Amino acid sequence: MQSIIVAQRVITQVVKDKRTIGMMLIAPLFVLFLMYTIFGASSDDVKIGIVDLPEEVTQLLKKEAAVITYPTNNDAKKAMLEQQIDASISIENETPQILIEGGNVSKNASAIQKIQRTLTALTLEKRHVQIQSLSKLVVQLQEQLSLVTGKTPEEVTIPKALPQKPSITFLYGDSELELFDQLAPALMGFFIFFFVFLISGVSFLKERSSGTLERTLATPLKRSSIVLGYFIGFFLFVIIQTILIQLFIVNILGVTQNGNYGLLLLVNLLTASVALALGLLLSSFSRSEFQLIQFIPLVIIPQIFFSGLFDLSDAPKWVAFINTIVPLTYAAEALQNVMTRGHSFVDIWPNLLVLSGFIIVFFLLNMRVLKKQRPV
Repeated sequence: MQSIIVAQRVITQVVKDKRTIGMMLIAPLFVLFLMYTIFGASSDDVKIGIVDLPEEVTQLLKKEAAVITYPTNNDAKKAMLEQQIDASISIENETPQILIEGGNVSKNASAIQKIQRTLTALTLEKRHVQIQSLSKLVVQLQEQLSLVTGKTPEEVTIPKALPQKPSITFLYGDSELELFDQLAPALMGFFIFFFVFLISGVSFLKERSSGTLERTLATPLKRSSIVLGYFIGFFLFVIIQTILIQLFIVNILGVTQNGNYGLLLLVNLLTASVALALGLLLSSFSRSEFQLIQFIPLVIIPQIFFSGLFDLSDAPKWVAFINTIVPLTYAAEALQNVMTRGHSFVDIWPNLLVLSGFIIVFFLLNMRVLKKQRPV
C-alpha cells in the first residue's frame, strides 16, 4: 500500500510534465521512422566501367549492373575520380584488372560481388560449352569406331556441367528481407533501453532536485516501499512506451516477426525494466541533468556494440567479457531469436532469467543508495 501511494504521486507528476510525455511517446517513434526511411533508401546498385571487354563478358556483366564503356583505362579512372562509376574492369594478358573506387564501403562490396558473379558465370558457361563440344566429339569417335570394328563400343560417361544458378533456401526469413528487418530486433532493444533510461533518470532527478524525494525520505516509509513505488509509477509509462515501439516496428513498419507477439513484448518489458532500474540508480549519483547525461557515453552508448549490430566472434577476450556483463547482450539475443528465428519461451528463458537478475541487482543497489541518504 505504501508503494502504491508513492506510485500515484509519481504518475500524477509525470502526467503534468508535457515535455516528458512527448519525449517518451513521440521521440523514439520519430527516430525509428527516420532510420527505417534511411535504411530503405540505400541501394546496392552500382555503375561499372568496362574497357575493351569481350562481348560475352559485357553481356553477362550487364545482367548484374549498369555498364558504361570507355575507350581506355585512363578514361575509366577519370570517370571514377568524378564519381561517375563505382568500379572498372579490363582484361590484360588474359587476366581481369579491376579498379574499385573505394570511397563507399557498401558500393565497394556490391561492385566486387557483382564482378565476381559475372566471372564465375563466364567460367561456368565456358565449361558448359567445352563439355558439349567434348560430348559431340566422343559421339563421333564412337560412331567411327563402330564402323571400323563392327562392334558397339562401351558407353563413355561425360561429366555434366555444373548448374549456373544454385538453389538457395533460407532456414529463417527469405531473400526479400531488407537491411532494416535484420537490424530491427537490435534497434528495438536499444531504443527501448535508451529512452527508458533517459526519461526515468531525468524524472527521478527532478524528484531529488525539487526536494520531493527528501520529503518522502523524511516519512516513515521503508526504503523498499519508496524504491518500489517509484519503480511502479514510472513502469506504467514504460509499458505504454514499449507497446508503442513494438506496435510501430512490427505492425506499422512491417518488420518480419516470426515468433510469439506476447513473448516479444515480455522481452521488451524486461529490457525496459532493466533500463528503468538502472536509470533510477544512476540518477542518484547526479546533481543535475547534465551530470546524468554524462553517464550515457559510459554506460549506454557502449552497449550498442553488444546489441547484435556487430559480429564479435573474433573480439578480444576483454571485449568478450564485457559482452557477458551488459544487459543488452541478453536482450538483443532474445529479441533476435524471437523475431527472426521464431524461438519459444523454452529457447530464451536463460536470457529472461539474466535480465530479471539485472533488475533485482539494480533494485537492491537503489535501496542501498537510499540507505546512505536516510537509514530506516
